Amino acid sequence: MQSFEMPATTPSDFVARVRAELAKRGYDRNLAVRLEGDRLTVAFRWMGTTSFDYQVVETTDGFRADLVSQRISPFHAAFTDRFERYFKQALTELGATIA
Repeated sequence: MQSFEMPATTPSDFVARVRAELAKRGYDRNLAVRLEGDRLTVAFRWMGTTSFDYQVVETTDGFRADLVSQRISPFHAAFTDRFERYFKQALTELGATIA
């Protein structure tokens, strides 16, 4: 997924909300979301690590995240489409617009 927009929230509030949901569902053992400056990283760890790095730009009504790099574990390559589909679904449930 190349980019997404989150209305009416800050990047740090978004990360806190996602982390809380991951923990509540027990997914925080394998999925991590972190924000460092203007970089948002989503990482999946299980038999290797796959990560997506986004550059975050705050807007007047939230923020936009644009993909700047990704690293796919060789063990995950066959499942990349499935991971992206689940990621889009989760973002949509959180109110994001996929660009």
